[in-house]
Amino acid sequence: MSCALAATVAHAEKADKDRPVQIEADSVRFDDIKKVAVYEGNVSMSQGSFLLLAERIEVWQDDKGFSGGNATGTPVRFRQKLEGKNDYAEGYADRIEHDAIKETMRMIGNARLKQADDDLRGNLIVYNTLTEVYEATGAGGASGRVRAIIQPRAKTPAVTENKAGKP
Repeated sequence: MSCALAATVAHAEKADKDRPVQIEADSVRFDDIKKVAVYEGNVSMSQGSFLLLAERIEVWQDDKGFSGGNATGTPVRFRQKLEGKNDYAEGYADRIEHDAIKETMRMIGNARLKQADDDLRGNLIVYNTLTEVYEATGAGGASGRVRAIIQPRAKTPAVTENKAGKP
């Protein structure tokens, strides 16, 4: 898993997790005893191809280093290059919670996940990078449904036979 909230969406750039994390904000408050840092105001966090923009990011560590973080904004946005492709995964939500130990990301409130031309929307999108499984739920009621747009994939050309009947 990448760093604070840098949840790799399906097949995100694997090299990102080995790159340094860079964070810029209007202010930061560190608590060395609790191992918590709170960045506020126009926060930008990047690691390799991963970029996260939020109004506020809180990150915490354990003895092994980064263990999780939460970001809030209107909305929180992230973008990351997909492994081996010229496409990006993009996500938007009111809040993003990341658990680096369980390798999960929770996108909460007006959540949207886009990969290439595919689009998933719901009130909550949970993504597990270990299993590469994600779930979406609506806000409840008829108007709070999940919406997915899945584009058709390009067809591979059929193998043609020559006159001898061999492909």
